[in-house]
Amino acid sequence: MKSAGYILPLVCAALFLTAYRSTVQPSLYANPVMEQIEHYPQEKLHVSTDKDSYIAGDTIWLRAHCADAATHRPVAASRYVYVAASRYVYVELRDDRGSLVRRIKLLSRDSVYSGYLPTQSLERFGDYSLTAYTLYMRNQGPDYFFKKPLTIWPYQESRRTQRNTSVRKVSDFDVSFFPEGGYLIDGYDCCVAFKALGDDGGSVEVTGVVKNDREEVVDTLRTLHGGMGCLRFTAHTGERYYAECTMAGGKTERFDLPASNNLACVLRVLQTERDFTVMVQSGRPLPKGLRLLVHCRGNLCYFREWNDDLPSLIFERDKLPGGVLQILLLDKAGNALSERLVFNRGEELATTDVQIGGTLEQRTKVTLAVTATDPDGGPAAGDFSIAVTDRAAVPAATSGSIYSTLLLTSELRGTIETPDWYFEGRDAARVAALDALLLTQGWRRYDVPAAVRGEYATPAYPLEVGQEIAGRINKGGLWNRRKKLDRYEMRMIVPRWHYSLQAPIDKEGRFALNGFDFPDSTLFVLRPAAAKGLLPEATVKVARDSFPEVGTLPRVPAQEQKKPYIAQARYYIEQRGQTDMRNILIDTVYVTHHKRLESTRPEHRLAAHTWDMQQIKEMGAYSIMEFVQRMPGMNFIGGRLSYHGANVSFMIDGVLDNTTTPHSADADFQAGSTIGQLIVTGTKKKSMTEIALERGGLEPDKNLTMPICTTWPMEWISRIDLIAGGNMFLWGVFDGAIVSITTKTGDELDQALAVAPAIDVSIASPLGYQTPAEFYAPAYATEKARRSMAPDYRTTLYWNPTVKLDDTGQAIVEFYTSDAPADYDISIEGVTQTGKIVQRRQRLLPE
Repeated sequence: MKSAGYILPLVCAALFLTAYRSTVQPSLYANPVMEQIEHYPQEKLHVSTDKDSYIAGDTIWLRAHCADAATHRPVAASRYVYVAASRYVYVELRDDRGSLVRRIKLLSRDSVYSGYLPTQSLERFGDYSLTAYTLYMRNQGPDYFFKKPLTIWPYQESRRTQRNTSVRKVSDFDVSFFPEGGYLIDGYDCCVAFKALGDDGGSVEVTGVVKNDREEVVDTLRTLHGGMGCLRFTAHTGERYYAECTMAGGKTERFDLPASNNLACVLRVLQTERDFTVMVQSGRPLPKGLRLLVHCRGNLCYFREWNDDLPSLIFERDKLPGGVLQILLLDKAGNALSERLVFNRGEELATTDVQIGGTLEQRTKVTLAVTATDPDGGPAAGDFSIAVTDRAAVPAATSGSIYSTLLLTSELRGTIETPDWYFEGRDAARVAALDALLLTQGWRRYDVPAAVRGEYATPAYPLEVGQEIAGRINKGGLWNRRKKLDRYEMRMIVPRWHYSLQAPIDKEGRFALNGFDFPDSTLFVLRPAAAKGLLPEATVKVARDSFPEVGTLPRVPAQEQKKPYIAQARYYIEQRGQTDMRNILIDTVYVTHHKRLESTRPEHRLAAHTWDMQQIKEMGAYSIMEFVQRMPGMNFIGGRLSYHGANVSFMIDGVLDNTTTPHSADADFQAGSTIGQLIVTGTKKKSMTEIALERGGLEPDKNLTMPICTTWPMEWISRIDLIAGGNMFLWGVFDGAIVSITTKTGDELDQALAVAPAIDVSIASPLGYQTPAEFYAPAYATEKARRSMAPDYRTTLYWNPTVKLDDTGQAIVEFYTSDAPADYDISIEGVTQTGKIVQRRQRLLPE
């Protein structure tokens, strides 16, 4: 090591370890941080949206960038994720009260997670938060989920419109103090960071003075940004210190500073633009065996014994990666004595250039040639998302760019307000404010001291590599409820997609079906089966989807400068509504009673007879089979169902049901089937089939089968239709009739499953992946299209979640201008295959 005044040349961690191989303990030969990453790789998320401010009725278009936490490479390309990347990203929209409004599940398609969130049916307007996570990220907790604020405004102001006013009221505040390195030491100059928070969790601005116990002022304080700042003074033996802080508005409070600890060993850092100096201070002689460890995102940069004969070490910034550096002072046993975070502006950005071709006249084509270059000068490989918005109607984004997300906010716990502010310049105020932020919030992705001691953390939740439906079964009866359940298997059928799967059941009755992907609102039918026949008197309980608590964002007051943008966006909507017959704007209508709406689904429109939920309830039938037998023209004789003597087909949610189950009088009674109503005659329950056989003297057909859906209870059903005659040709049925069953969905289905009697069939409709949709933008390729009378006042002119760079690092993007005067914002965000950040925000104006 070099003494102060010399530059310590930093090379890769492997060279440091090799140089010290003969002088340190064997546990230091390997890279303990890398060992921890290999045991437990982590993920980061950043979500790009087309804009941050919306009018009710807009669609939020989004792309989730999922990167390896250590390398920032896309997860599919990372060398640390050995098993697989998370297959799904979950995105939630929550209102200002933290209530869930929308949740979608994005499927990885070629390592791209993209989707949309409609805002048409929102009941509240104002502040919203967008949260994204993978289920694997539950291991780190909600502090490391991606969160960003969004604003959604009503099209028209109304006294009856429920919305938050964004008026922030703070009646009290608290100030916390964080000495550099963790402790004050008497006789040493020390930097103390502070953070002021209001009683609503958001930051407040304060001013004040620091006094000793003799009421002497030793320093003044003032917040720099986000309620944070720094003060500097020298503590003296036997003195205690406190701060008198005044919040904007006049309230003053007193807060005690931490007491000195002269036995502690603490890190002190002095920074310049080119390098930073690390020192160790203590009120006693330094103990032997201290070690200094420096890493960035888990990538080891320096790890050696501290030479207490030398006062300091100097690190050159250009030899270190960009991002948050954690500097740790460890004792001989590997315990952390002191911590210091430093931000380094390394070469983490790819150079991005945008060349504009074409004119910006109304309804003309614009071509953007985007070029991305890695820091080494070579062409970048990867893809990016791009949004082009109308600057007059869309305020500039303030939620944080992909650069501040990956390098700053994803590294620290807690909320960081307006993170881009720290990187909008390199002036002394921003540098000092960023350092104050790092002094108040620690790095906790891994327990590095534990890794040094060989104690590696492992994830409690695995990577989600596919959809799964799990649950358990129970046998009826008093004595055999848990007996020999592993003799059976669980069979699952997806009628809509003609898919089937089976999985074993363990001795406790638990099962898990996985290895499939289906879109949202897919219905799954589950039934346990044995080698022969069905499982007697079985009940099936499917585990409900489980999602983590995501926390909330502190409320940030609305910015006054957004009002002109909102007014312009509303004006655009009015222009569309006044001259375009495809868009008709009406005042809000408040419905005080339910009105039956005609369905557009073909099985509903072509039905000869329809029974809705109220009529179904009035019929008093237990199962679908019992209900169908009461339909006009239906006959159920000898175990055979017919409609005017012809066959009957069943359809579930628009798809013919080809699933079958054995059906006979014996099977009905012995297997406990719910086909038909079970009627008590004397002391013995008889099914409708048995009664029909007794009365008709018919021989049962041992090979007869019926669709499984006929066993479902009516609590699961929202509508039944009967389709007959020529209207059946759409489904390839030309004889008899089709019984169309429409199942309940969402909360209605959950409630129905909770109250329905336990039977040996269960249905489930877990959250599936979102079906992709394409952003629509008009194309004016012909003169006729350009002369169209339909107005074009788009606030988002173009959105593409996946623009791929070619072998030269270039991509071509084309879009058409609107009827509004040309003044556009272009936002580009992405990550290259090597982990470099693609980011560019540019204004597009006519020359």
